[in-house]
Amino acid sequence: MHPISDLGLPFMSCEDVVSIQSNELILEAFKRMKDYQIGGLPVVEGPKKRIVGNVSMRDIKYLLLKPELFSNFRQLKVKDFIDTIALQVEEAGRVVPPIVCRRDTTLSSVIHRLSNMSVHRIYVVDGEEDEVVGVITLRDVISCFIFEPPNHFDYYYGFSVKEMLSK
Repeated sequence: MHPISDLGLPFMSCEDVVSIQSNELILEAFKRMKDYQIGGLPVVEGPKKRIVGNVSMRDIKYLLLKPELFSNFRQLKVKDFIDTIALQVEEAGRVVPPIVCRRDTTLSSVIHRLSNMSVHRIYVVDGEEDEVVGVITLRDVISCFIFEPPNHFDYYYGFSVKEMLSK
């Protein structure tokens, strides 16, 4: 089995990974997801971006459905939001701990983790500090299997479309 790095995963560079520091406001996390049109963010700490959690767009339901837990939501820090969910909600396993892999992890292992945890993304970490260097989404995994080889449709209809158009 080949490591994910051999497949070009993750597709984005470390600089392109959008994250949120644990001491930032939870409302900023949801705003950032909306602004970047992404479904989740790694929650990180420090300049090395050590991953400590995950917040997804679906987590906004906790603010809406459990207002008694988050009466101060305008001043609520991401870390406090995650800690509260971990203590109060049965399905908190989706939030804490974050699902991670390394560049030498196999695609098979990534698929199993995504499936077993019923999540849509896994964070790629590096070094002893678990610095976030990438994210692999379910869509990225699917794209490893679906591709169109060069000239695949040239003779799809029993003749070469290119030849017909060049006449």
